[in-house]
Amino acid sequence: MDSLVNSPSIVHVQFKGDILLEIDLDNGRSFVVPLEKFPEIKALTKSERDGFEVIDGSNLSFLAIDKLLSIKELIGVY
Repeated sequence: MDSLVNSPSIVHVQFKGDILLEIDLDNGRSFVVPLEKFPEIKALTKSERDGFEVIDGSNLSFLAIDKLLSIKELIGVY
């Protein structure tokens, strides 16, 4: 069972053009996700993508599409 104490938090998010999403976690790990895994995010404009919010340290919210993605969903472990 996951514990909130042991769960990493998002500390930095950066889009690499229309191709990649790079996320840094507070445990020192980073990962890069191809945006083609998330076509609804890839379809957003740059300003819509940049309008994300980090919720509770472990979720990305994209208001333009009413989408909330957890770290586990982003890295494919769910």
